[in-house]
Amino acid sequence: MANVKVCAIGTGRAGMVHARNFRWHVPHAELVALVDVNAEGVAAAEVELGLEGRGFKDLSAALAATEIDAVVITTPTFTHAALVREAAAHGLHVLCEKPMALSVAECDQMIADCERANVTLQLAFMRRFDPPFVQAKAQLDAGDIGDVLMVRSLTRGPGLPPAWANDLKTSNGMLAEVNSHDFDAVRWLTGAEYEEVHVRAAARKRPDLRATLPDFYDVAIVSAVMSNGAFGIIDGVCPADYGYDARAEIVGSAGLLFAGDIERPGAQRVTREGGAVGPHFTSWRDRFAEAYRAEEAHFIESVRSGAAPSVGGRDGRAAVAAVVAANRSYLEGRAVAVDG
Repeated sequence: MANVKVCAIGTGRAGMVHARNFRWHVPHAELVALVDVNAEGVAAAEVELGLEGRGFKDLSAALAATEIDAVVITTPTFTHAALVREAAAHGLHVLCEKPMALSVAECDQMIADCERANVTLQLAFMRRFDPPFVQAKAQLDAGDIGDVLMVRSLTRGPGLPPAWANDLKTSNGMLAEVNSHDFDAVRWLTGAEYEEVHVRAAARKRPDLRATLPDFYDVAIVSAVMSNGAFGIIDGVCPADYGYDARAEIVGSAGLLFAGDIERPGAQRVTREGGAVGPHFTSWRDRFAEAYRAEEAHFIESVRSGAAPSVGGRDGRAAVAAVVAANRSYLEGRAVAVDG
């Protein structure tokens, strides 16, 4: 197969990360169109990417104007299900940002539509392509630390996501928008399915938002029981003013593994007055720049070869199922079984 012609649906922060990569950094990919309901946003993206005249208000308009093989979807979560189903109906391969959808039922329909159309559906869980996480997974699979007893995964974001993402009704809240990667990482690293979750959450950083969003939370701890007996712990804070933080710790029966680091590679300064000072990550775009490109290259190779991607619709569904159960646990104040 020749180059894969990609349309970026969504030109916000995550959308532009993918669009820039597909435009300039991913082998055998050709960015041919941009779609966004925000006319100003898509116009600015056209100029930056050198794609003047290739921005459209919807996928139908883009398809009418140019040949497209695949889409990357980075629009708000509540739009994912309809967009994936539309793409599949046109025979387009799909790279879908997390969270996959708002409900397990939506995920099931998205998977069924893509399977029926025989198109690739890959979920954008970029930690699975991040070198520290990849190395940790390889060592786990090799049995280097014995049986996995516990995985702790965390994400702490430097600022609040867009306003719609603060409402559980339109986003499933912080545990979906920020911690979906952690729900996937715990499942991936333990090699097991979620059985039960129990959540404590509160609005500690922005209690004022409770006035209009009574279920809003910005600090959460999740404890999970996995199908192989391993425990999972997920913590999230957003906004976390000190920077962007994404790490995992895996305790095994014969050792310990760490994946990720708060610090950037580089020099560290130590003084009596200032203590130890080193560079740290302030943006997810910087922390996972290499992982995004590897994820996108994997998607393109899957499309070209016809092989199933290593992280697909069922992985996205599993994370959504765990998040839905976690929010129910938060609201009801009890442990909740996860819909397998």
